[in-house]
Amino acid sequence: MKSLFIFLLFLILSSAAFSVTDESVITNKVGWVEKLGDKINFSANVVNSSNFLKPLGEQIDRDKPTVLILAYYSCPKMCTFLLDGVLEVVNLSPKIRPGLDYNLVAVSFDKKDNHKTSSLKEARYNEKLAPNEGWSFYSADAANIESLTSSVGFKFVEDGDEFAHPAGIIFLTKEGKISRYLSGVIFNPKDFKLALLEASDGVIGKSTLSDKVLLYCYGFDPVGKKYALSALNVIKLGGGITLVLITVFMFFMWIKKDKKKNKGDTK
Repeated sequence: MKSLFIFLLFLILSSAAFSVTDESVITNKVGWVEKLGDKINFSANVVNSSNFLKPLGEQIDRDKPTVLILAYYSCPKMCTFLLDGVLEVVNLSPKIRPGLDYNLVAVSFDKKDNHKTSSLKEARYNEKLAPNEGWSFYSADAANIESLTSSVGFKFVEDGDEFAHPAGIIFLTKEGKISRYLSGVIFNPKDFKLALLEASDGVIGKSTLSDKVLLYCYGFDPVGKKYALSALNVIKLGGGITLVLITVFMFFMWIKKDKKKNKGDTK
């Protein structure tokens, strides 16, 4: 019910979020340019909630995949829905936890944000997580914001005191390569889990063999922007399992036949 409410609000207010004076700006300067396989600019300097300045790549655990959210902290509409949507899907994914199995990172693209505004957001969202988990919030200056956002294809423009911008989350591998984008403000737990499995090569948290099979059977639909069952891979998997079962069956039948033959020879 909560997800439906957030989605309806998103539909109502999304037009306002993109309300710029010149509508052509939306087409030309706002949106995603997906850069799958490219490396994010981890050398961009960001400020954490404790007012510590350092490259983003040095402020996160590089042994884990990363979920990156770009949002500005004074946003009254879409960014709040986005952050709430991320929190919801995170809490619907109990086997894979932020700070333990992956980095959960938000970076503001508003140069007016600082460690004070990020610390407020960080406190608000981390109180909904377990004490040993974590969601980090960062700010940056204009040059580093441009460097970071352009490296992931995030296009936005200022519109008075607000911004016209897209909404979504970005999944990064341990090496900082962009592995997947999920657009919107509400996320399917299955898509979230599969994207993290994809970013970690199938090894994350309490993932099991069944998770790897799940990742194999589902492919990302670039049109629907979600993971969909891949019929071809299911057929391949089913064929492989059938072949193994037939091989095992034939092996035991051969052993059984061989035992009968040996008994006959001893008589």
